[in-house]
Amino acid sequence: MLDDHESTAKFALLRIRYILRLSWALAWARFKLRIAGRYLGIFWYILEPLAFFLILLSLQINVGAASIPRYPEYLMLGLIMTNFFISTISGSIGSIRENKNMVQSISIPQEVLPLSTVIQFCFSHAIEFLFFIVIIIYYGMFSWVVLWYIPIFVVFATFVLGLSFLFATLGVFIEDLNNIWSVGSRLLWLGTPIFYALTPGTLLARANDFNPLYYFMTFARTTVVYSSVSETAFIFGVIILSVLTLIIGEAVFSKTKISFGEYL
Repeated sequence: MLDDHESTAKFALLRIRYILRLSWALAWARFKLRIAGRYLGIFWYILEPLAFFLILLSLQINVGAASIPRYPEYLMLGLIMTNFFISTISGSIGSIRENKNMVQSISIPQEVLPLSTVIQFCFSHAIEFLFFIVIIIYYGMFSWVVLWYIPIFVVFATFVLGLSFLFATLGVFIEDLNNIWSVGSRLLWLGTPIFYALTPGTLLARANDFNPLYYFMTFARTTVVYSSVSETAFIFGVIILSVLTLIIGEAVFSKTKISFGEYL
């Protein structure tokens, strides 16, 4: 009986390693493909956040953000976190449906498709993070506390991975999900305090009580921008949310993936 358990555990470990290696290879291939033959190369990845950063920074007074301390750092961190979140979910929605030939004709673990999407956008986010460091050096705000963003991002990426499994599953059964997300992501972008601060007691502040992106952004800004330590309950709450989302997302994906072929 013990040998059976050991064999099962060893097989599960080998399968996880295979999924991770295949996902990494696929993500890296997609990442390189996007910049292949482009004049700007990897700078395409920072073009969008840079444009939004410059526009919103010039509108700082107009959007009521003049009183926000360390605003360039506050703004850029919000932009790259939101960009990672929205881009990854957008890519995950079609990760199964847009690769139906691969799903139907090639025997690979289907988990590879949403997982590789998340890893691909982790690559681009790493470039955005380096640009974030350049920004804070330029404004004389650099501190080694910025490295705390790495473990915070691991927690954040865990949460996004769980959602990616869920959205990849829903994307198989709901053909219009991309259009729905396109509208929803715009509302999320405007409703999340990326370039402004929330006023307590307002309708928008109450709405963000149900916005998980707001909590991760607050966690990162508190630590990286303001060099403060969040409350222990808040930190554990964010970690538990990430882990639970991953468990639920992967469970839903695993339970329904056997029927993906029927709907593609």
